[in-house]
Amino acid sequence: MWGVIMLEVETSVVQSKYEVMVVEDNLDFAENLAEIICQMGPKPEVFHSLVSARERLAHCSPDICFIDLRLPDGDGEELVAEMGLSHPETLTIVLTGNASIQSAISVVNAGAFGFLLKDMPVEGILTSFRRACERIDLERQKRDLESKLRHQEQLAMIGQMSATLAHEIKNPLTGISQALEILLEAVGEPENMLGLKDSILTRFRAMNDLVEDLLEFSKPLNVKKTETSIRDLLLGVEEELRQEGRLKTVTLVFDLDDNAQFVSLDEVHFRILLRNLFRNAEQAMKGQSVQELRIKSRRVGSLFTLEIADTGCGIPEDQIEKVFEPFFTTKTRGTGLGLALSHRILDEHSGAIRVSNRPDSGACFTMELND
Repeated sequence: MWGVIMLEVETSVVQSKYEVMVVEDNLDFAENLAEIICQMGPKPEVFHSLVSARERLAHCSPDICFIDLRLPDGDGEELVAEMGLSHPETLTIVLTGNASIQSAISVVNAGAFGFLLKDMPVEGILTSFRRACERIDLERQKRDLESKLRHQEQLAMIGQMSATLAHEIKNPLTGISQALEILLEAVGEPENMLGLKDSILTRFRAMNDLVEDLLEFSKPLNVKKTETSIRDLLLGVEEELRQEGRLKTVTLVFDLDDNAQFVSLDEVHFRILLRNLFRNAEQAMKGQSVQELRIKSRRVGSLFTLEIADTGCGIPEDQIEKVFEPFFTTKTRGTGLGLALSHRILDEHSGAIRVSNRPDSGACFTMELND
Protein backbone atom coordinates (compact mmCIF):
# COMPACT_ATOMS: atom_id res chain seq x y z
CA MET A 1 0.00 0.00 0.00
CA TRP A 2 0.95 3.64 0.26
CA GLY A 3 3.25 3.69 3.30
CA VAL A 4 5.73 6.60 3.32
CA ILE A 5 5.11 7.45 -0.35
CA MET A 6 2.11 9.56 0.53
CA LEU A 7 4.28 12.00 2.49
CA GLU A 8 6.31 12.73 -0.62
CA VAL A 9 3.37 13.61 -2.85
CA GLU A 10 2.82 17.31 -3.47
CA THR A 11 -0.75 18.29 -2.70
CA SER A 12 -2.61 21.53 -3.13
CA VAL A 13 -4.55 22.48 0.00
CA VAL A 14 -8.30 22.55 -0.54
CA GLN A 15 -9.59 26.03 0.32
CA SER A 16 -13.26 25.31 0.98
CA LYS A 17 -14.49 23.56 4.10
CA TYR A 18 -15.57 19.95 3.75
CA GLU A 19 -16.68 17.37 6.28
CA VAL A 20 -15.14 13.99 5.43
CA MET A 21 -15.84 10.54 6.87
CA VAL A 22 -13.87 7.31 6.40
CA VAL A 23 -15.52 3.94 7.11
CA GLU A 24 -12.75 1.32 6.95
CA ASP A 25 -11.98 -1.66 9.22
CA ASN A 26 -8.28 -1.91 8.28
CA LEU A 27 -6.67 0.38 10.87
CA ASP A 28 -3.44 0.99 8.95
CA PHE A 29 -5.24 1.70 5.69
CA ALA A 30 -7.73 4.02 7.41
CA GLU A 31 -4.89 5.92 9.07
CA ASN A 32 -3.00 6.30 5.78
CA LEU A 33 -6.10 7.49 3.94
CA ALA A 34 -6.95 9.98 6.69
CA GLU A 35 -3.42 11.39 6.56
CA ILE A 36 -3.60 11.83 2.79
CA ILE A 37 -6.89 13.73 3.14
CA CYS A 38 -5.42 15.84 5.95
CA GLN A 39 -2.69 16.96 3.56
CA MET A 40 -5.47 18.44 1.42
CA GLY A 41 -6.93 20.39 4.35
CA PRO A 42 -9.94 18.57 5.88
CA LYS A 43 -9.52 16.33 8.92
CA PRO A 44 -11.71 13.27 8.43
CA GLU A 45 -13.59 11.28 11.07
CA VAL A 46 -12.69 7.60 10.95
CA PHE A 47 -14.99 4.69 11.82
CA HIS A 48 -14.21 0.97 11.67
CA SER A 49 -17.68 -0.57 11.48
CA LEU A 50 -21.12 -0.02 9.98
CA VAL A 51 -22.67 0.32 13.43
CA SER A 52 -20.37 3.14 14.53
CA ALA A 53 -20.72 4.88 11.15
CA ARG A 54 -24.53 4.71 11.27
CA GLU A 55 -24.57 6.10 14.81
CA ARG A 56 -22.51 9.10 13.69
CA LEU A 57 -24.55 9.60 10.51
CA ALA A 58 -27.67 9.97 12.66
CA HIS A 59 -26.20 13.26 13.90
CA CYS A 60 -24.20 14.64 10.97
CA SER A 61 -24.17 14.93 7.20
CA PRO A 62 -20.64 14.69 5.76
CA ASP A 63 -19.81 16.11 2.37
CA ILE A 64 -17.67 13.13 1.34
CA CYS A 65 -17.68 9.60 2.73
CA PHE A 66 -15.12 6.89 1.87
CA ILE A 67 -16.66 3.45 2.49
CA ASP A 68 -14.98 0.04 2.47
CA LEU A 69 -16.96 -2.44 0.39
CA ARG A 70 -16.40 -5.25 2.89
CA LEU A 71 -16.81 -4.49 6.59
CA PRO A 72 -16.83 -6.90 9.56
CA ASP A 73 -20.48 -6.24 10.40
CA GLY A 74 -21.97 -5.78 6.95
CA ASP A 75 -21.74 -4.74 3.34
CA GLY A 76 -20.50 -1.23 2.49
CA GLU A 77 -22.80 -1.20 -0.53
CA GLU A 78 -25.78 -1.26 1.84
CA LEU A 79 -24.47 1.87 3.55
CA VAL A 80 -24.04 3.58 0.16
CA ALA A 81 -27.68 2.85 -0.70
CA GLU A 82 -28.87 4.00 2.74
CA MET A 83 -26.97 7.27 2.45
CA GLY A 84 -28.45 7.86 -0.98
CA LEU A 85 -31.81 8.13 0.80
CA SER A 86 -30.86 9.68 4.17
CA HIS A 87 -27.93 11.86 3.01
CA PRO A 88 -28.54 12.53 -0.70
CA GLU A 89 -26.03 15.41 -0.84
CA THR A 90 -23.15 13.31 0.51
CA LEU A 91 -20.75 11.98 -2.13
CA THR A 92 -19.76 8.39 -1.37
CA ILE A 93 -16.53 6.85 -2.65
CA VAL A 94 -16.27 3.07 -2.34
CA LEU A 95 -12.98 1.36 -1.47
CA THR A 96 -12.17 -2.23 -2.29
CA GLY A 97 -9.19 -4.55 -2.45
CA ASN A 98 -10.79 -7.02 -4.88
CA ALA A 99 -12.54 -5.24 -7.69
CA SER A 100 -14.58 -6.53 -10.59
CA ILE A 101 -16.59 -4.83 -13.30
CA GLN A 102 -19.76 -6.23 -11.74
CA SER A 103 -18.96 -4.86 -8.26
CA ALA A 104 -18.08 -1.43 -9.70
CA ILE A 105 -21.34 -1.28 -11.66
CA SER A 106 -23.28 -2.44 -8.60
CA VAL A 107 -21.98 0.28 -6.23
CA VAL A 108 -22.41 3.02 -8.85
CA ASN A 109 -26.00 1.89 -9.34
CA ALA A 110 -26.40 2.04 -5.56
CA GLY A 111 -25.46 5.71 -5.73
CA ALA A 112 -21.68 5.86 -5.23
CA PHE A 113 -19.84 8.85 -6.68
CA GLY A 114 -16.56 6.96 -7.11
CA PHE A 115 -14.94 3.54 -6.93
CA LEU A 116 -11.30 3.12 -5.84
CA LEU A 117 -8.93 0.20 -5.58
CA LYS A 118 -6.98 0.09 -2.32
CA ASP A 119 -3.72 -0.50 -4.16
CA MET A 120 -4.28 2.54 -6.39
CA PRO A 121 -1.39 5.05 -6.45
CA VAL A 122 -1.76 8.01 -4.09
CA GLU A 123 -2.17 10.34 -7.07
CA GLY A 124 -5.36 8.46 -7.96
CA ILE A 125 -6.77 8.92 -4.46
CA LEU A 126 -5.98 12.63 -4.57
CA THR A 127 -7.55 13.01 -8.01
CA SER A 128 -10.73 11.30 -6.86
CA PHE A 129 -10.89 13.48 -3.76
CA ARG A 130 -10.36 16.68 -5.77
CA ARG A 131 -13.10 15.65 -8.21
CA ALA A 132 -15.47 15.17 -5.31
CA CYS A 133 -14.54 18.60 -3.89
CA GLU A 134 -15.07 20.23 -7.28
CA ARG A 135 -18.49 18.59 -7.57
CA ILE A 136 -19.45 19.87 -4.11
CA ASP A 137 -18.26 23.38 -4.99
CA LEU A 138 -20.36 23.36 -8.17
CA GLU A 139 -23.43 22.19 -6.24
CA ARG A 140 -22.89 24.91 -3.64
CA GLN A 141 -22.51 27.55 -6.34
CA LYS A 142 -25.66 26.29 -8.02
CA ARG A 143 -27.63 26.53 -4.76
CA ASP A 144 -26.26 30.02 -4.10
CA LEU A 145 -27.20 31.19 -7.60
CA GLU A 146 -30.68 29.70 -7.31
CA SER A 147 -31.14 31.38 -3.92
CA LYS A 148 -29.97 34.73 -5.30
CA LEU A 149 -32.27 34.36 -8.30
CA ARG A 150 -35.27 33.67 -6.05
CA HIS A 151 -34.27 36.62 -3.88
CA GLN A 152 -33.98 38.92 -6.92
CA GLU A 153 -37.40 37.80 -8.17
CA GLN A 154 -38.91 38.52 -4.75
CA LEU A 155 -37.24 41.94 -4.65
CA ALA A 156 -38.55 42.78 -8.12
CA MET A 157 -42.11 41.86 -7.13
CA ILE A 158 -41.85 43.76 -3.83
CA GLY A 159 -40.35 46.74 -5.65
CA GLN A 160 -43.27 46.95 -8.07
CA MET A 161 -45.78 46.67 -5.24
CA SER A 162 -43.89 49.24 -3.16
CA ALA A 163 -43.83 51.79 -5.98
CA THR A 164 -47.59 51.45 -6.50
CA LEU A 165 -48.38 51.78 -2.79
CA ALA A 166 -46.01 54.72 -2.32
CA HIS A 167 -47.54 56.77 -5.12
CA GLU A 168 -51.07 55.96 -3.94
CA ILE A 169 -50.24 57.14 -0.41
CA LYS A 170 -47.90 60.07 -1.05
CA ASN A 171 -50.25 62.42 -2.89
CA PRO A 172 -53.16 62.36 -0.39
CA LEU A 173 -50.70 62.39 2.51
CA THR A 174 -49.08 65.59 1.23
CA GLY A 175 -52.47 67.20 0.71
CA ILE A 176 -53.68 66.33 4.22
CA SER A 177 -50.48 67.62 5.81
CA GLN A 178 -50.66 70.96 3.95
CA ALA A 179 -54.36 71.36 4.74
CA LEU A 180 -53.67 70.79 8.44
CA GLU A 181 -50.94 73.44 8.46
CA ILE A 182 -53.23 76.00 6.79
CA LEU A 183 -56.14 75.16 9.09
CA LEU A 184 -54.13 75.49 12.28
CA GLU A 185 -52.55 78.75 11.10
CA ALA A 186 -56.00 80.15 10.38
CA VAL A 187 -57.84 79.18 13.60
CA GLY A 188 -54.90 78.53 15.93
CA GLU A 189 -54.42 75.57 18.24
CA PRO A 190 -57.12 75.26 20.94
CA GLU A 191 -55.79 75.67 24.49
CA ASN A 192 -57.23 72.36 25.59
CA MET A 193 -55.42 70.64 22.70
CA LEU A 194 -51.90 72.01 23.09
CA GLY A 195 -49.37 69.74 21.45
CA LEU A 196 -51.94 68.30 19.08
CA LYS A 197 -50.24 69.84 16.05
CA ASP A 198 -46.84 68.42 16.95
CA SER A 199 -48.37 65.03 17.66
CA ILE A 200 -50.17 64.93 14.31
CA LEU A 201 -47.12 66.16 12.40
CA THR A 202 -44.93 63.53 14.12
CA ARG A 203 -47.29 60.84 12.85
CA PHE A 204 -47.28 62.39 9.40
CA ARG A 205 -43.47 62.26 9.42
CA ALA A 206 -43.60 58.56 10.32
CA MET A 207 -45.98 57.94 7.42
CA ASN A 208 -43.74 59.98 5.13
CA ASP A 209 -40.77 57.84 6.21
CA LEU A 210 -42.78 54.78 5.20
CA VAL A 211 -43.52 56.26 1.78
CA GLU A 212 -39.88 57.29 1.26
CA ASP A 213 -38.72 53.78 2.20
CA LEU A 214 -41.19 52.26 -0.27
CA LEU A 215 -40.08 54.60 -3.05
CA GLU A 216 -36.39 54.08 -2.33
CA PHE A 217 -36.81 50.31 -2.26
CA SER A 218 -38.63 50.28 -5.59
CA LYS A 219 -35.91 52.20 -7.43
CA PRO A 220 -33.32 50.32 -9.52
CA LEU A 221 -29.82 50.66 -8.08
CA ASN A 222 -27.24 52.03 -10.46
CA VAL A 223 -24.00 52.07 -8.48
CA LYS A 224 -21.42 54.68 -9.50
CA LYS A 225 -18.33 54.44 -7.32
CA THR A 226 -16.07 57.37 -6.54
CA GLU A 227 -13.28 57.88 -4.00
CA THR A 228 -15.19 59.13 -0.96
CA SER A 229 -14.04 60.46 2.41
CA ILE A 230 -15.66 58.08 4.88
CA ARG A 231 -15.30 60.62 7.71
CA ASP A 232 -17.03 63.38 5.73
CA LEU A 233 -19.80 60.97 4.72
CA LEU A 234 -20.45 59.85 8.31
CA LEU A 235 -20.40 63.40 9.67
CA GLY A 236 -22.69 64.55 6.84
CA VAL A 237 -25.27 61.87 7.65
CA GLU A 238 -25.08 62.75 11.36
CA GLU A 239 -25.67 66.45 10.58
CA GLU A 240 -28.62 65.66 8.28
CA LEU A 241 -30.36 63.56 10.92
CA ARG A 242 -29.75 66.09 13.70
CA GLN A 243 -31.24 68.83 11.50
CA GLU A 244 -34.31 66.60 11.11
CA GLY A 245 -34.66 66.42 14.88
CA ARG A 246 -33.19 62.94 15.21
CA LEU A 247 -30.30 61.66 17.36
CA LYS A 248 -31.18 64.20 20.07
CA THR A 249 -30.05 61.94 22.91
CA VAL A 250 -27.46 59.93 20.96
CA THR A 251 -23.70 60.44 21.18
CA LEU A 252 -21.59 59.33 18.23
CA VAL A 253 -18.14 57.92 19.07
CA PHE A 254 -15.72 57.60 16.14
CA ASP A 255 -12.72 55.27 15.85
CA LEU A 256 -11.65 55.72 12.24
CA ASP A 257 -8.52 54.15 10.76
CA ASP A 258 -6.10 56.68 9.23
CA ASN A 259 -5.37 54.04 6.55
CA ALA A 260 -9.03 54.00 5.53
CA GLN A 261 -9.77 57.67 4.96
CA PHE A 262 -11.04 57.23 1.38
CA VAL A 263 -13.17 54.37 0.08
CA SER A 264 -14.46 53.61 -3.42
CA LEU A 265 -18.26 53.59 -3.13
CA ASP A 266 -21.48 55.12 -4.39
CA GLU A 267 -21.92 58.09 -2.05
CA VAL A 268 -25.64 58.57 -2.74
CA HIS A 269 -26.61 54.99 -1.98
CA PHE A 270 -24.18 54.63 0.90
CA ARG A 271 -25.69 57.74 2.48
CA ILE A 272 -29.09 56.02 2.37
CA LEU A 273 -27.57 52.90 3.95
CA LEU A 274 -25.98 54.90 6.79
CA ARG A 275 -29.19 56.84 7.43
CA ASN A 276 -31.04 53.54 7.79
CA LEU A 277 -28.50 52.15 10.24
CA PHE A 278 -28.35 55.36 12.31
CA ARG A 279 -32.15 55.57 12.49
CA ASN A 280 -32.40 51.91 13.49
CA ALA A 281 -29.78 52.34 16.19
CA GLU A 282 -31.54 55.41 17.60
CA GLN A 283 -34.82 53.47 17.88
CA ALA A 284 -33.05 50.46 19.42
CA MET A 285 -31.48 52.65 22.15
CA LYS A 286 -34.67 54.48 23.09
CA GLY A 287 -35.04 54.50 26.87
CA GLN A 288 -31.46 53.34 27.53
CA SER A 289 -29.42 55.30 30.09
CA VAL A 290 -26.41 55.23 27.75
CA GLN A 291 -27.11 55.96 24.09
CA GLU A 292 -23.88 55.70 22.14
CA LEU A 293 -23.39 54.93 18.50
CA ARG A 294 -19.84 53.60 18.12
CA ILE A 295 -18.43 53.74 14.60
CA LYS A 296 -15.19 51.97 13.77
CA SER A 297 -13.38 51.63 10.44
CA ARG A 298 -10.43 49.45 9.52
CA ARG A 299 -8.51 48.51 6.38
CA VAL A 300 -6.50 45.34 5.87
CA GLY A 301 -5.04 45.25 2.37
CA SER A 302 -7.90 45.98 -0.02
CA LEU A 303 -10.58 45.01 2.51
CA PHE A 304 -12.38 47.96 4.13
CA THR A 305 -14.50 47.23 7.20
CA LEU A 306 -17.00 49.56 8.85
CA GLU A 307 -18.69 48.67 12.15
CA ILE A 308 -21.68 50.51 13.58
CA ALA A 309 -22.54 49.38 17.11
CA ASP A 310 -25.27 50.66 19.42
CA THR A 311 -25.92 50.33 23.15
CA GLY A 312 -29.48 49.10 22.78
CA CYS A 313 -30.94 45.78 23.88
CA GLY A 314 -29.70 43.77 20.89
CA ILE A 315 -31.68 41.51 18.54
CA PRO A 316 -33.37 38.28 19.69
CA GLU A 317 -31.25 35.32 18.52
CA ASP A 318 -34.21 33.66 16.79
CA GLN A 319 -34.73 36.81 14.69
CA ILE A 320 -31.17 37.83 13.88
CA GLU A 321 -31.09 35.82 10.62
CA LYS A 322 -34.27 37.54 9.38
CA VAL A 323 -33.41 41.22 9.86
CA PHE A 324 -32.40 41.73 6.22
CA GLU A 325 -35.62 40.24 4.83
CA PRO A 326 -38.03 42.75 3.24
CA PHE A 327 -40.85 43.88 5.59
CA PHE A 328 -39.37 42.08 8.61
CA THR A 329 -39.10 44.36 11.64
CA THR A 330 -38.70 43.96 15.39
CA LYS A 331 -40.20 47.40 16.03
CA THR A 332 -43.85 48.17 16.71
CA ARG A 333 -43.59 50.85 14.01
CA GLY A 334 -41.49 50.58 10.89
CA THR A 335 -41.57 49.32 7.33
CA GLY A 336 -39.00 46.55 7.62
CA LEU A 337 -37.46 47.84 4.39
CA GLY A 338 -34.50 49.85 5.69
CA LEU A 339 -32.19 46.91 6.39
CA ALA A 340 -33.38 45.03 3.29
CA LEU A 341 -32.40 48.06 1.21
CA SER A 342 -29.06 48.33 3.05
CA HIS A 343 -28.33 44.68 2.23
CA ARG A 344 -29.22 45.31 -1.40
CA ILE A 345 -26.90 48.34 -1.56
CA LEU A 346 -23.97 46.30 -0.21
CA ASP A 347 -24.76 43.52 -2.70
CA GLU A 348 -24.58 46.02 -5.57
CA HIS A 349 -21.19 47.13 -4.21
CA SER A 350 -20.05 43.45 -4.27
CA GLY A 351 -19.73 43.80 -0.51
CA ALA A 352 -21.34 42.21 2.51
CA ILE A 353 -23.23 43.23 5.63
CA ARG A 354 -23.88 41.14 8.72
CA VAL A 355 -25.21 41.73 12.21
CA SER A 356 -24.29 40.29 15.59
CA ASN A 357 -25.13 40.99 19.21
CA ARG A 358 -22.37 42.60 21.27
CA PRO A 359 -21.28 40.78 24.47
CA ASP A 360 -22.11 43.73 26.74
CA SER A 361 -25.29 45.00 25.05
CA GLY A 362 -26.62 46.21 21.74
CA ALA A 363 -26.20 45.15 18.13
CA CYS A 364 -23.26 45.59 15.79
CA PHE A 365 -23.60 45.90 12.00
CA THR A 366 -20.44 45.08 10.09
CA MET A 367 -19.96 46.10 6.45
CA GLU A 368 -17.15 44.89 4.22
CA LEU A 369 -16.04 46.34 0.90
CA ASN A 370 -13.18 45.37 -1.39
CA ASP A 371 -11.96 48.50 -3.10
